[in-house]
Amino acid sequence: MEDDIVVKKVEGGSIISHPPLFSENGRFIYVGCGADINCFSVSSGKLVASYTADQNFDRIVNLCFHPSDDKLLVAIHFNAVIVFWNLIGTQAAKLSKQQELDLKKYNVVSAKCLSRNYSSYDVDCIVVSYKLRATNSDDINIGLFALEEGTLLYKFEENLENLPHIWSIGGFEDVPYLAFAHKNIIYIYNLLNYKKNKIKLGSDRTVTVVQCHPNSNTLAIGDNTGRIVLYYNVMHKNTRSQTVYHWHTLPVNDVLFTSSGNNFYSGGAENVLVKWFCENTETRHYLPRISANIVHLSVTEDNQYVAVSTQNNSIIIVNSQTRIHSVIQTFTWGVHASDADEFEKVFPAGVAFDSRSRSLVTNGLPGHIQFFSLDQSQLAFNLDIVCQNFMTRTRDQGVFNADVCLLAISDDSSWLATVERRPIGDKYVVDDVLKFWTFNEKLQIYKLNTYTSSVDRISKLYFRPSVDSDGSHMVATLHKDVYKLWSPYNLLEDEKNPIKSWQHEYTSKLYHNQPLHAISFSEDGCILAAAFGPSIVLKVLDDSEDFKTSLTHGFEHIRFLEFGKNASSWMLVAASSTRLLVWNVLSETLLTTIWVQVERLIADPMSEYMAIFTPNNDLFVFTPNSRNVVYKKQNIFGNNNKSTSILWALFAPKSDHQSGQNLSWLDNSTLYILTNQQELLKFEKTDTLQKMIEAFVDDNFTNLTPLGRIISNKEITHTTNSTNYIPEFETLIDEDKSAFEILEEPAHLMLPLESQLERILLACLKT
Repeated sequence: MEDDIVVKKVEGGSIISHPPLFSENGRFIYVGCGADINCFSVSSGKLVASYTADQNFDRIVNLCFHPSDDKLLVAIHFNAVIVFWNLIGTQAAKLSKQQELDLKKYNVVSAKCLSRNYSSYDVDCIVVSYKLRATNSDDINIGLFALEEGTLLYKFEENLENLPHIWSIGGFEDVPYLAFAHKNIIYIYNLLNYKKNKIKLGSDRTVTVVQCHPNSNTLAIGDNTGRIVLYYNVMHKNTRSQTVYHWHTLPVNDVLFTSSGNNFYSGGAENVLVKWFCENTETRHYLPRISANIVHLSVTEDNQYVAVSTQNNSIIIVNSQTRIHSVIQTFTWGVHASDADEFEKVFPAGVAFDSRSRSLVTNGLPGHIQFFSLDQSQLAFNLDIVCQNFMTRTRDQGVFNADVCLLAISDDSSWLATVERRPIGDKYVVDDVLKFWTFNEKLQIYKLNTYTSSVDRISKLYFRPSVDSDGSHMVATLHKDVYKLWSPYNLLEDEKNPIKSWQHEYTSKLYHNQPLHAISFSEDGCILAAAFGPSIVLKVLDDSEDFKTSLTHGFEHIRFLEFGKNASSWMLVAASSTRLLVWNVLSETLLTTIWVQVERLIADPMSEYMAIFTPNNDLFVFTPNSRNVVYKKQNIFGNNNKSTSILWALFAPKSDHQSGQNLSWLDNSTLYILTNQQELLKFEKTDTLQKMIEAFVDDNFTNLTPLGRIISNKEITHTTNSTNYIPEFETLIDEDKSAFEILEEPAHLMLPLESQLERILLACLKT
């Protein structure tokens, strides 16, 4: 049964682990995402193709074109493997070969290809920075390797700083050279005879960026004080000169020359892209208010576009007039200006499901939450919760922005509750800001309804299952080990347009001074269960008494609570760190005890199935009324991803779910998990027929656009009827989905709209 269920990546993963690579014509951009290569359109920012190898390679650390063949795309992987991809046209690629570098005990940090014309060896080379695998040392070595054979040709003596842009190669129209830095010393090597020069900065300055001019012996460095220094004639100490460019307040993250070398760009934590002119230190152009810190810069051969990689997992395409042309945005990462542990954890607000838009909701841009469409597997929109300008830090002190730390959505998605918090150093502002948002049907967006400040820290939010129009209670647990109930009331008595607001209704009392860890509502919303230490307190919500009864077994604190659903609605599942308890709420008796380490417990809202995750990333799916495990999978991520762990998980109801007898636990809902690698994964069923179809699609439709897939499909379908068949555009679109895919394509890839207007309109009317 385990073979019929697979773990599939939905979205996420870093697209900013290395500088993006523009295609030769500048129309496409290549980015490594894990071990795969994604190809995006520069004009639209949409994904055009994805190249995946069958072998289990490690993540990509850089991409470059082969020095002797611009149709070969070279991917350098973290585990010292080089993969060569043969580009077919502009949007398709086929794995050509692979080569291991002579680095048995090392991992690759970064690498760049070097033509045989610019080195003393008569082979194409690759410059590689690397570090020991089994060590925590930040010492980086650098060496010159043969690109095709992977053998070490020359090892440079000095170590490097562990920074993404601390070394560079250039000077290809003069004397080719390599430059790298360690703290405040810059080392410069002639790549033809390996003679060395040095430049030393003042003791209070450290080098953060090294960038070589592509044509001449000019070197640009950025330092921790925000300066950019251009050194001219760097190969000759006696005639060397310099020019200082200073605008940045914070350390410079990256500097990049244009292909002509007349201009250069720089960026850092000020969230501003700066365009400089080499001939004039005072003239510069700016692109301010970029969404996050700038980490990488890339430029096209014709200098028309610059790719700006930002810390929130986004790539901004900027034209030569310093205006945004397009944005490549996949799964948004949480970025926080804080050193506090809670805000350092990605997605601190957790995950929720919005049934109205069928989106997964979690942290997005700072102060925002993102709605990620599960049906379309793309970002739908960001909602500004904090409603404050994002402030970048200064040189002397940190600036701490408020962010969303909790969120919850009602069953019908008519209400959204959020908690925001502003940290200061390792502490927090006393008040948590609790907000209730109502969905505006006319504007189709959540609007702020109620705003309140809580003196106590709020640790969790829960919505009560909808019983009637006024029965959605929300629970907030606080650090004083009590919970509060809030309920909506009619703020303005108007039968046609009633205006509701939220009010505090009830505060529980302390229970034997025990900490409160978890809360759960019964399926009908009548009973609330709260875990105080090792005890579970049950409260009937319509009763004025503080609690009706308590359930206790053992001394371990209960960390998770979930009421059963459907046939198991009279059961309550509790989990501590080492065991799982199943209680009969009606008879107040313990039914089952299972000894298992529990890291997370979640329940399917559409069925009686529940899932637990262990610290070893094992998954167990079960029902409360049976001791048998429905499904189990050990070590979800495999042995090659030992550093991956699960941050959040949830069951999302399917759009086509049906009530009745279920043959599988995935019939009505899909299990999604969010990892510490900021990847969104899902469990889904597969079968032999589906695998055959996928293999057929991979062989015949690899990396094609929707138009290409439709044309190929028509050609294959009619092969037996006519060998000279030319597909007619009037009959290409047979399905509504294909029509919408065509509309999402860039203009230069689309069918003539006049030939498909009727079918597109019909497809729109059917939705």
